Amino acid sequence: MRDIADTIKAGERNRDTMVLVHNWCAHGRMEKFGGTGMIEAATGLPIGHHGMRCDYAPEGGFASWDFRDSVIDFYDRNCRTCSHRKPVRLPNILEIVAERDRVREAEAAADAAAESEANAALAARQAVRAALKPGLSAVAQTLVDDFGLYDVERSKENFDRVTQSARLAPEHFGPALIDYVADLAASSHWFIDPALVILDAVSPGDPRIVTLALKALDNGFPVELAASKLVPRIADIPADAVSRIMRATVDLANPSHRDGYIRGDDEPWPERRPELLDQLYSRHPKPVLAAIEEMLDAKRRASLERAGRALSALQVKVPNVAVPILRSVVSSYVRAPSLVPDLKRDGDRLPDLADALNDAFEDAPEQVDTLLQEYADNAPPDQRTRIYKIYAFGLYVRHDAPPVPSHSRRHAIALKRLMWAPTIERDDQALSELSSAFRQSPDRLTAVIRDQLDAVLGAILLMADRLAELDAAKPAPNDTVLAAMERRTRRATIRGIMENYIEWASAAAVGDTASIGKIVGLFDQIPEGRDELVGTLLGATKELASDIAGLNGLLPHLYKALVGSSVLVRSYAATAVGDLPYRSIANIPDLVFEAFCTLLWDQYVAVHKTAVQAFRRSIVPEAFRPRAADALMNLIRAYRVESGEDDFLADCVKLAAGMTDLFGERSQEVRRYLIEVAMSIEPLYLQNEISSLSYTLGEEPGFAKLLAHVLPECADRYNGSDSAQELLRRLPAESRRLHAAELSEAALAVSEEDFVLTLVVIEILADADAEEEALKLCVALKARLGDTARTYSRRAAFGWPELAIRFERAVADGDSGELATIASEWASAAAQFETHREDGRERRSRSSLPF
Repeated sequence: MRDIADTIKAGERNRDTMVLVHNWCAHGRMEKFGGTGMIEAATGLPIGHHGMRCDYAPEGGFASWDFRDSVIDFYDRNCRTCSHRKPVRLPNILEIVAERDRVREAEAAADAAAESEANAALAARQAVRAALKPGLSAVAQTLVDDFGLYDVERSKENFDRVTQSARLAPEHFGPALIDYVADLAASSHWFIDPALVILDAVSPGDPRIVTLALKALDNGFPVELAASKLVPRIADIPADAVSRIMRATVDLANPSHRDGYIRGDDEPWPERRPELLDQLYSRHPKPVLAAIEEMLDAKRRASLERAGRALSALQVKVPNVAVPILRSVVSSYVRAPSLVPDLKRDGDRLPDLADALNDAFEDAPEQVDTLLQEYADNAPPDQRTRIYKIYAFGLYVRHDAPPVPSHSRRHAIALKRLMWAPTIERDDQALSELSSAFRQSPDRLTAVIRDQLDAVLGAILLMADRLAELDAAKPAPNDTVLAAMERRTRRATIRGIMENYIEWASAAAVGDTASIGKIVGLFDQIPEGRDELVGTLLGATKELASDIAGLNGLLPHLYKALVGSSVLVRSYAATAVGDLPYRSIANIPDLVFEAFCTLLWDQYVAVHKTAVQAFRRSIVPEAFRPRAADALMNLIRAYRVESGEDDFLADCVKLAAGMTDLFGERSQEVRRYLIEVAMSIEPLYLQNEISSLSYTLGEEPGFAKLLAHVLPECADRYNGSDSAQELLRRLPAESRRLHAAELSEAALAVSEEDFVLTLVVIEILADADAEEEALKLCVALKARLGDTARTYSRRAAFGWPELAIRFERAVADGDSGELATIASEWASAAAQFETHREDGRERRSRSSLPF
């Protein structure tokens, strides 16, 4: 909800800025970058990235989430020197420009004051050094001068000079100079690092080393040098100092790789430096755990994550380290949505704390489970969801990890809790979390699942009852569209969980005859009329078909479903055949494939549509494909006259196009017919299919017309349209000439959205000796753009090929007069283009942006 509120505020701010732009100048306008989101559609507010545009300004600038940023940059580059401004009313964008200028002035004044203060402080330190020097030896005076150099310029070279002197000549550091070093570090944080190196070299027993190192870490920054000086002096660190340095110590021991760390391309992640944390825990275990509990109680996301990283770092050498504070860890994670105001969102997984909690789950599974169940009692939905997250994380197994043994208590407990929870959970968000827990592959959990297979199969039946309960419930008379959508989503979630259960159960049963028998035996236990449960259970075919015993057990039920009277079950059976693995094809009788191909002729829409989708990924042998091809052509003829079925028709056309070789002498006729059918389909549904169709239908002359039909859907202004450009260039020259008019019309349609694609159309027409059509297209494109500063770059882009085509034609015709005219126009265009480039460089120089 916080995200929605913030998004609406951003839209309101952009709306107010848009008014200021309109008031500033009648020519200025807002231009959207990207699509329209649901919140924007519901509120009508300008949400998202927007940029300022004007016909009297050249193209350029940027679009931003906060429209004010784009407006200020546009004003700096264009409006300040514009003579075309047409004021409307007040207030206008000068308000935000003036605010920006006031901020700049305040920052400049603050910088000047800080510089003056720094100069005064430097002069005071120089005076102290000047008073110190008369009482020192000549060498010591040189050392003081080195300190002064480092004070003025804190470079690595000067740092090395002052510290190497201490290592190489410690005898020249007398008591007075040592006291100066310690006092300067105590009053000036920037000198702590060199002071630690110097004191460690000339007076390693000085207690001020510990004091300064603690001070360096006390600010919360992970200063590695200070930590390295504390490790050998761990006995000198008082227990009451632990809480002050824990933040820096944890960030050294286990730096965050997730949030707030920006590194260069060649810069490695920070190394882990757990020595100080390990020593602190060894010396002061209770204060360290108390400090971690303070982080958990701080009610800030960063603190919770730091506590998680601390426990993870300690757990490497101290198993069960979290057990003494386990209640705090579990409570902080579960109750985070109501206790942590700066949580990114309610579903924020808090990954570092989750890692630590998962380690504790591994070390003490029963204790963690007891606490989670205690918090689950009467917990609100958001907290139950987080409890399910913990169990889901406990069940998760990396894809490259070894198989989990059946005796793993963490995985067994997590599976049991997650498996039964959906049978009683009623909250949609919690159900969604439970659904995601079962989306991982069960391959490495088969031993654990097999141990609980009876329970899994029982849960399947209970989930089927939940589906039946949802279907039986009648919607309220005053239900809204949103309520209906929520019901459908809830049903889909429950059905998806049930399918996951079946997938996990069948994966665990492979190779075990007794387990296979339990799954196959479910078919006989299902009461009449529970078609969805029968169909969903057929999903086990995908896994069990790879096992001879499993396939033999399932085949009678699969064949019965394929030829049965239930439309729903036949649809599920078609899907099951489509999912059969290729390695099983030799073990499947022809009778199954005959029954499957018959479904392509089925009179019921749900059946033959599902069969077509299944056929796309099926392993149907070659002997049955001619019959399937005839069925597809029959469907194409039927659906060609249907309205609103273009998506399914496109699927059928793509499938049939890949099977035209099965029609023998009629192959070319079929390909032409398929192009004709595709021309009647909405281009939106062919956008993702046109590339595939080019390989099967591309040699037909009519394919160029089909590509022109689809081209407007392939245009992409921001991300490029490389695939469409490649398809255009692959068109045979004859096809380009034959359908030059259609290609030109498509180029005009996409010129605003993707002018690069338009240039490619001009290119392929010129290359195919369709110069006249290419010239007409260039002229039409320039006329459509109009003569404004903003469109100059695109007009020039269309002007160059026009001149080039005219030049080649004049050379071929030997027309010297035309050549002279073209040469003059070319020189004039080149000079104008260079002027435009210089103007662009000058405008960019006014921008406050670094690019």
